[in-house]
Amino acid sequence: MSRLSMNIRRKQQSKARKPAALNLVSLMDIFTILVFFLMVNSSEVEVLQTSTAIKLPDSASDQRPQNQLIVSVSADDLVVQGRPVARVSDLIGVEELVIEGLAQELEYQATRKGKMPEGGFEITIMGDRALPYWLLKKVMYTCQNADFARISLAVNKIETSLSTVPASATETLPDVAPTQGAS
Repeated sequence: MSRLSMNIRRKQQSKARKPAALNLVSLMDIFTILVFFLMVNSSEVEVLQTSTAIKLPDSASDQRPQNQLIVSVSADDLVVQGRPVARVSDLIGVEELVIEGLAQELEYQATRKGKMPEGGFEITIMGDRALPYWLLKKVMYTCQNADFARISLAVNKIETSLSTVPASATETLPDVAPTQGAS
Protein backbone atom coordinates (compact mmCIF):
# COMPACT_ATOMS: atom_id res chain seq x y z
CA MET A 1 0.00 0.00 0.00
CA SER A 2 1.18 3.41 -0.78
CA ARG A 3 1.77 5.99 1.79
CA LEU A 4 -1.00 8.19 0.39
CA SER A 5 -3.59 5.45 0.50
CA MET A 6 -2.61 4.64 4.12
CA ASN A 7 -3.08 8.28 5.14
CA ILE A 8 -6.47 8.40 3.45
CA ARG A 9 -7.49 5.18 5.15
CA ARG A 10 -6.41 6.47 8.60
CA LYS A 11 -8.39 9.68 8.12
CA GLN A 12 -11.50 7.70 7.16
CA GLN A 13 -11.10 5.44 10.19
CA SER A 14 -10.66 8.38 12.54
CA LYS A 15 -13.80 10.01 11.11
CA ALA A 16 -15.71 6.75 11.41
CA ARG A 17 -14.79 6.31 15.09
CA LYS A 18 -17.59 7.18 17.43
CA PRO A 19 -17.21 7.65 21.14
CA ALA A 20 -17.93 4.44 23.04
CA ALA A 21 -21.50 4.32 24.32
CA LEU A 22 -22.99 2.05 26.94
CA ASN A 23 -26.10 0.13 25.99
CA LEU A 24 -28.20 0.09 29.18
CA VAL A 25 -31.37 -1.46 27.77
CA SER A 26 -30.60 -5.01 28.90
CA LEU A 27 -29.41 -3.81 32.32
CA MET A 28 -32.64 -1.84 32.79
CA ASP A 29 -34.65 -4.94 31.83
CA ILE A 30 -32.89 -6.98 34.50
CA PHE A 31 -33.48 -4.33 37.17
CA THR A 32 -37.16 -4.01 36.20
CA ILE A 33 -37.65 -7.75 36.62
CA LEU A 34 -35.73 -7.68 39.89
CA VAL A 35 -37.91 -4.86 41.27
CA PHE A 36 -41.13 -6.74 40.48
CA PHE A 37 -39.71 -9.95 41.94
CA LEU A 38 -38.76 -8.20 45.20
CA MET A 39 -42.12 -6.42 45.46
CA VAL A 40 -44.07 -9.66 45.08
CA ASN A 41 -41.94 -11.69 47.48
CA SER A 42 -41.52 -9.06 50.16
CA SER A 43 -45.25 -8.87 50.87
CA GLU A 44 -45.57 -12.58 51.69
CA VAL A 45 -43.06 -12.69 54.53
CA GLU A 46 -43.76 -11.10 57.84
CA VAL A 47 -40.88 -11.02 60.27
CA LEU A 48 -41.14 -10.10 63.91
CA GLN A 49 -38.14 -8.39 65.40
CA THR A 50 -36.57 -10.66 67.96
CA SER A 51 -33.58 -10.37 70.16
CA THR A 52 -30.87 -12.97 70.41
CA ALA A 53 -31.86 -13.58 74.03
CA ILE A 54 -35.22 -15.06 72.97
CA LYS A 55 -35.41 -18.47 71.31
CA LEU A 56 -38.98 -18.95 70.09
CA PRO A 57 -40.69 -22.34 70.25
CA ASP A 58 -41.45 -24.17 66.97
CA SER A 59 -44.96 -24.65 65.59
CA ALA A 60 -46.63 -25.91 62.43
CA SER A 61 -49.47 -23.36 62.62
CA ASP A 62 -50.93 -22.05 59.37
CA GLN A 63 -52.08 -18.75 60.87
CA ARG A 64 -49.96 -15.73 59.99
CA PRO A 65 -49.00 -13.17 62.64
CA GLN A 66 -50.61 -9.76 62.49
CA ASN A 67 -48.89 -6.46 63.05
CA GLN A 68 -49.83 -5.62 66.63
CA LEU A 69 -48.38 -4.74 70.01
CA ILE A 70 -45.50 -7.06 70.99
CA VAL A 71 -44.43 -8.03 74.51
CA SER A 72 -40.98 -9.67 74.55
CA VAL A 73 -40.12 -11.82 77.54
CA SER A 74 -36.49 -12.91 77.88
CA ALA A 75 -34.71 -14.49 80.82
CA ASP A 76 -33.84 -11.01 82.13
CA ASP A 77 -36.36 -8.40 80.97
CA LEU A 78 -39.96 -7.75 80.02
CA VAL A 79 -40.09 -5.38 77.03
CA VAL A 80 -43.10 -3.76 75.29
CA GLN A 81 -42.39 -2.41 71.78
CA GLY A 82 -38.70 -2.00 72.63
CA ARG A 83 -39.30 -0.28 75.98
CA PRO A 84 -38.22 -2.26 79.10
CA VAL A 85 -41.05 -2.32 81.65
CA ALA A 86 -39.94 -4.89 84.25
CA ARG A 87 -37.07 -7.14 85.26
CA VAL A 88 -37.76 -10.85 85.60
CA SER A 89 -35.54 -11.08 88.69
CA ASP A 90 -37.86 -8.59 90.46
CA LEU A 91 -40.89 -10.80 89.74
CA ILE A 92 -39.51 -13.99 91.28
CA GLY A 93 -41.33 -14.85 94.50
CA VAL A 94 -43.98 -12.13 94.11
CA GLU A 95 -47.47 -13.55 94.72
CA GLU A 96 -49.38 -10.80 92.90
CA LEU A 97 -50.47 -11.83 89.38
CA VAL A 98 -50.46 -8.32 87.89
CA ILE A 99 -47.06 -7.02 86.77
CA GLU A 100 -47.23 -3.31 87.62
CA GLY A 101 -44.79 -1.93 85.02
CA LEU A 102 -46.41 -3.98 82.25
CA ALA A 103 -49.88 -2.90 83.34
CA GLN A 104 -48.91 0.80 83.21
CA GLU A 105 -47.39 0.46 79.73
CA LEU A 106 -50.41 -1.45 78.41
CA GLU A 107 -52.77 1.22 79.78
CA TYR A 108 -50.71 3.85 77.95
CA GLN A 109 -50.77 1.80 74.72
CA ALA A 110 -54.55 1.32 75.08
CA THR A 111 -55.10 5.08 75.31
CA ARG A 112 -53.03 5.55 72.13
CA LYS A 113 -55.08 2.95 70.25
CA GLY A 114 -58.38 4.66 71.00
CA LYS A 115 -61.69 2.83 71.18
CA MET A 116 -61.46 -0.75 72.37
CA PRO A 117 -62.74 -3.31 69.85
CA GLU A 118 -65.13 -6.05 70.89
CA GLY A 119 -63.16 -8.79 72.59
CA GLY A 120 -60.28 -6.48 73.54
CA PHE A 121 -57.12 -5.30 71.87
CA GLU A 122 -54.73 -7.71 70.17
CA ILE A 123 -51.29 -8.41 71.56
CA THR A 124 -48.47 -10.84 70.76
CA ILE A 125 -46.30 -12.36 73.47
CA MET A 126 -42.84 -13.27 72.24
CA GLY A 127 -41.36 -15.47 74.92
CA ASP A 128 -38.36 -17.72 75.10
CA ARG A 129 -39.11 -21.43 74.72
CA ALA A 130 -37.69 -22.00 78.23
CA LEU A 131 -39.97 -19.34 79.74
CA PRO A 132 -41.36 -20.57 83.09
CA TYR A 133 -45.11 -21.08 83.15
CA TRP A 134 -45.63 -18.86 86.20
CA LEU A 135 -44.11 -15.91 84.34
CA LEU A 136 -46.16 -16.53 81.20
CA LYS A 137 -49.28 -16.78 83.37
CA LYS A 138 -48.53 -13.40 85.01
CA VAL A 139 -47.87 -11.73 81.65
CA MET A 140 -51.10 -13.10 80.15
CA TYR A 141 -53.12 -12.15 83.23
CA THR A 142 -51.73 -8.60 83.18
CA CYS A 143 -52.50 -8.28 79.46
CA GLN A 144 -56.06 -9.49 79.98
CA ASN A 145 -56.63 -7.05 82.86
CA ALA A 146 -55.44 -4.16 80.66
CA ASP A 147 -58.05 -5.01 77.95
CA PHE A 148 -55.52 -6.81 75.72
CA ALA A 149 -57.54 -10.03 75.80
CA ARG A 150 -56.83 -11.27 72.27
CA ILE A 151 -53.44 -12.82 73.01
CA SER A 152 -51.18 -14.54 70.46
CA LEU A 153 -47.93 -16.34 71.14
CA ALA A 154 -45.07 -15.86 68.67
CA VAL A 155 -43.46 -19.07 67.37
CA ASN A 156 -41.06 -20.19 64.65
CA LYS A 157 -42.99 -21.75 61.79
CA ILE A 158 -41.78 -25.16 60.73
CA GLU A 159 -42.79 -26.70 57.44
CA THR A 160 -44.78 -29.92 57.55
CA SER A 161 -46.49 -31.96 54.91
CA LEU A 162 -48.60 -35.08 54.97
CA SER A 163 -45.76 -37.01 53.37
CA THR A 164 -43.56 -36.43 56.43
CA VAL A 165 -46.30 -37.22 58.96
CA PRO A 166 -46.65 -40.93 59.75
CA ALA A 167 -49.91 -42.49 58.58
CA SER A 168 -50.89 -43.34 62.14
CA ALA A 169 -50.71 -39.66 63.11
CA THR A 170 -53.33 -38.66 60.53
CA GLU A 171 -55.89 -41.17 61.81
CA THR A 172 -58.30 -40.10 64.52
CA LEU A 173 -57.55 -41.47 67.93
CA PRO A 174 -60.27 -42.72 70.28
CA ASP A 175 -61.09 -40.63 73.33
CA VAL A 176 -59.03 -41.71 76.31
CA ALA A 177 -59.95 -40.79 79.86
CA PRO A 178 -57.16 -39.05 81.76
CA THR A 179 -55.41 -41.26 84.30
CA GLN A 180 -55.16 -40.32 87.91
CA GLY A 181 -51.72 -40.13 89.52
CA ALA A 182 -50.82 -42.32 92.44
CA SER A 183 -51.56 -40.77 95.83
